[in-house]
Amino acid sequence: MTCWNTGNIFYHSNISSFHHEIATGMTPEILVGMGGWVLPSFDGRFYPSQTGKGFRKLQYYSRFFDMVEVNATFYTTSLTPKQARQWLTDVAANKRFTFTVKLYQGFTHKFDATQEDAGAIHALLEPLVKAEKLGGLVLQFPYSFMRAKEREQYLLKLGKTFQSYMLFVEFRHDSWNHPDAFRFLKENKFRLINVDLPNIKRHMPMTGEAWGEEAYFRLMGRNKESWDRGGVPERYNYFYSAEELKGFFDRISAVKSSVRKVFVVFHNDPQANSAVNGFQLKHMIDTRKPLQVPEPLMKSFPDLAGIATAIPVASESTPLFTVRRKENSGSS
Repeated sequence: MTCWNTGNIFYHSNISSFHHEIATGMTPEILVGMGGWVLPSFDGRFYPSQTGKGFRKLQYYSRFFDMVEVNATFYTTSLTPKQARQWLTDVAANKRFTFTVKLYQGFTHKFDATQEDAGAIHALLEPLVKAEKLGGLVLQFPYSFMRAKEREQYLLKLGKTFQSYMLFVEFRHDSWNHPDAFRFLKENKFRLINVDLPNIKRHMPMTGEAWGEEAYFRLMGRNKESWDRGGVPERYNYFYSAEELKGFFDRISAVKSSVRKVFVVFHNDPQANSAVNGFQLKHMIDTRKPLQVPEPLMKSFPDLAGIATAIPVASESTPLFTVRRKENSGSS
């Protein structure tokens, strides 16, 4: 049983602009990103191998991607509003940038969260809400969270506690893949996450559902061999093929006419596969937009040269990118 209660619900008066009506004929935003930005496999591949004193990974990351699913919040409720404000500073140059935040595991896995945990989460999210940079909360439940009446009641309790935010729910067990379950989610203002998992056990199949104004796709890889053995690094060690990415693109295309915003999050991080697949999908989404990738990533994945240009990255100094100065420019 959980220790938290819904006696003191937190509210926000300035809910994000995501709740405005869909503008007629408006092209939906499709935001592609990763599950976090502090990813060891990105060092030396996506991020430069050497960095200067003022280097900030999120600032660098936001030059290339328009969203991130904050993953650290799954493990702790100790993150502070001051840290959230720093995140906003880091991404300030990218006006499209949006955060989604993974809910603390005490609410979704361990079921030992307290009212203090709920309060800490609300406090952390407040700066993101005020800045209109919060896309929503991600409620990711484990495979053991099978559909049952008491589980639906639990979701209703969560929904009341975090009703100020857009709530995206991911189920791993296919007992939730049922019209009645979808109806329950719709009626109670939850959004279903379309999750891609290995086709083993009774995993939730990849869906293409969207209602309301947002759709969410979470791509975990299809590593059947190592999913239940080998640890987390091996579980997500998977590289999506061009054909598989085209399948995701088709699903996104099928829902984008009915929503304002589509979130696509890659979690196949080992070997920086998620970054490469992210760039590849971005190119599919808009082949006309010039695509730029960090030079270290291009060196690790030369096939990206067919769809993108490499950006030289400063390694020792604080600026993120090298600046090629013109000679005789008059600068002293």
